[in-house]
Amino acid sequence: MTRLPARFLALLWFFCGGWGSSFATPTVQVRLQVAPATHSFACEYTFSLPATDTASVVRLNLNRQFSIQHLTSSQAIRQRVVRRYYPYFADTMQQVEVRFLAHLRRARQLTFTYSGTLDKNLRTAQVMEFSGHSNWLPFRPLLEYEVIAYSLVVSVPPAYQVRSATPGQHEHGQWTFRGTGSAVEITALVAPQFQQVASAKGPRILVIKAAPPLLARDTLLLHKAEDIIAFYNRSLGAQDPITRFSVLLPGTNRDAFGLLDNATVITYSDFDVSKKDELLILAHEISHKWWGYGSVHDETEWLNEAFATYASLLYLRASGDSAGYRTELAKRVKSAAGAPAISGFDREQAPYPLFRRVIYDKGTVVLAALHARVGTEKMCAILAKTAAEKVSTTAGFLAVVAQVSGPATRQWLGAELRH
Repeated sequence: MTRLPARFLALLWFFCGGWGSSFATPTVQVRLQVAPATHSFACEYTFSLPATDTASVVRLNLNRQFSIQHLTSSQAIRQRVVRRYYPYFADTMQQVEVRFLAHLRRARQLTFTYSGTLDKNLRTAQVMEFSGHSNWLPFRPLLEYEVIAYSLVVSVPPAYQVRSATPGQHEHGQWTFRGTGSAVEITALVAPQFQQVASAKGPRILVIKAAPPLLARDTLLLHKAEDIIAFYNRSLGAQDPITRFSVLLPGTNRDAFGLLDNATVITYSDFDVSKKDELLILAHEISHKWWGYGSVHDETEWLNEAFATYASLLYLRASGDSAGYRTELAKRVKSAAGAPAISGFDREQAPYPLFRRVIYDKGTVVLAALHARVGTEKMCAILAKTAAEKVSTTAGFLAVVAQVSGPATRQWLGAELRH
């Protein structure tokens, strides 16, 4: 197993010490009240750990721009709110800290309320975007993307509607959603109206647009999403296929990102998958349904981003654009030339362009080389097994490679990752 840098281990202990060795899934309940007229909101957030989790301390980071009004936990022996510098954001955050009796073999729960205003880049005149890139939710330090089971209840004025990654229920001005996803990726789009186009057969795929009208390119987006998901379900997702998926279009013009919870958020108002680069973005983000379990704090992020990049290239080739596949792969080969090894890569010390070269591009090149070595049938089996098992470490991926292709290939791949 690759040794983590001592500084990373120190940070891990500092920020996460006390949450024990158990990784039982937490549950989160979010009650969000939105005031579109002032772009403001109030949130009640409840975090629960099951009795099987051995944590004696729970720490939750929160955007320091928000105001915390109330913190309570009936089982706590100490609770406080402090400010901590968070290296990953290069910013100071509020940190809610609640201590429990050691070895407490009971479920533990804490609730706090906070309020704030969405930044200008997270809203338009018609839309408010609460999403994985809005920094609106608390999270355990270094565990932004830990898997949680959640419920989300959103209250909005009568003239507004809410959409999320999962289907919702609407009653008396409240919209309720439930799902399983990453801690920071609970999503609510708030707008006066939404338009959508849906698949006619196969997996239930929706394109949901917050700013009407629907355009021809939105229908094309649906058809390409159908093609991509059909390909993935036959290949890398064969053991854990997509049965429903939502493409959310808030129109806030910032970025695009995939969610574990069978959805992607694409904020560009002019997104057009007739352009190859934007088709690759769609394929990349859809594949994050499977590729999102590596840590964003160390080298294992290559299990997220290189895998999503290579998945998008595989789709490009499967769609008949072999020349495009070769061109895109050649770009990454050129970018990766001379880049540091993936194993042991310290992203905290690397400028962002170097991070992209190693984690995205070199990782993609390594996967292409593995594909060339083992062939398409075994490569699909490797990817499908990795996806179904939600592999989150390089050691875990190497174990899958050994199971499918043998120890010699595992040894070869380990050397490639160290090179």
